[in-house]
Amino acid sequence: MLGTPMVTAESAAAALGVTRATLYAYVSRGLLHAEPDPNDPRRRLYNAGDVARLARSKVRGRKAAEIAAGALDWGQPALSSGITLIEGNRLFFRGRDAVRLAAQASLEDVARLLWECGDDPFHDAPPRLVEPAATLMPVLAGTFPIDRCLALLPLVGAGATMTWQRERRPLWREAALLLRVVAAVATGTMPDDVPIHRHVARAWGKDERAAQLIRAALILCADHELNASAFAVRVVASTGASLAACVSAGLSALSGPQHGGTTSLVEILFEEVERLGNATRVVQERLRRGDRLPGFDHPLYPDGDPRALAVLPLLPPDPARDALRDAMDAIGGKLPNIDFALVSLRRALGLAPGSALALFAIGRTVGWIAHALEQQAEGKLIRPRARYVGAAPEA
Repeated sequence: MLGTPMVTAESAAAALGVTRATLYAYVSRGLLHAEPDPNDPRRRLYNAGDVARLARSKVRGRKAAEIAAGALDWGQPALSSGITLIEGNRLFFRGRDAVRLAAQASLEDVARLLWECGDDPFHDAPPRLVEPAATLMPVLAGTFPIDRCLALLPLVGAGATMTWQRERRPLWREAALLLRVVAAVATGTMPDDVPIHRHVARAWGKDERAAQLIRAALILCADHELNASAFAVRVVASTGASLAACVSAGLSALSGPQHGGTTSLVEILFEEVERLGNATRVVQERLRRGDRLPGFDHPLYPDGDPRALAVLPLLPPDPARDALRDAMDAIGGKLPNIDFALVSLRRALGLAPGSALALFAIGRTVGWIAHALEQQAEGKLIRPRARYVGAAPEA
């Protein structure tokens, strides 16, 4: 791209009349080309020709159906929410910087913030797993944490009442009990009243230092605006279903390989590097085959995922991790995202496979509940229309 006129993100977004988040989405869809700024590799510059061409192609007065369809694919905001803001390569929970919260807050603190609690629902006694969940827990001990949650959550008895037309205050208590249950089931333990990060660390046989790393990771996973799992939760919540049903919807969406399940793909990437002993070769062979390179880049963070940038410096050296980062940097400054950071944390603490996704699920339960409560307060059913593209109807 030598000699090609380039413009800053601010200029490109202004020329197109879009937010920076939408600008990054255009890059992820191949509509714009971006490359590192030679004067500041953490910033991106955008091809001026691409920007001008895209601006000309934007047809004013598009049909409402076309606008709505685009909004569901990294497009303009589709729902109003006061929970999370992603802006300027930063993540905010109700106006509070998530990285700063991760440095000192507990997951319970963040839950109270996101749920807008008027009192502390975590002061109640811990829930007790009811039958048959308590009996099935040992039977499912060998399953992946997220699969165990999906199997047991409908049976645990926490957050099981319908939210339809209920006051929010009683729901806070159910939400707190449900969060403790998810943390317990994901770690194969019984719920208690200790801080959740310490409960998780103790379940996995780890010390206080590890507990603090877990705490930070849980908070940074707590919410991420209107992603696939949060949208699934809001759809279910809009029907008046229980908080447990809403969280089950979130878990189901999170398990997919294009969402939280990406952590499993990152695990495979690490395994390839360790097996071949050459990260550059692994990356080049994947590029040659046209394969994905999971764990790097994020459409909403062109200057690097702040969640990963907060977690990775806290971890001890890992030759495979460092080699992968160097290899990815060599092909264009691709930066690690939260999936890479969670798997790196799992490796650093010597946790079992699947633990990265378990951390993701426990932390994100806070955000799912926040979305469920916010949608419940709206009192509106989410029911979009389909743009029919099938066979012509019969005469």
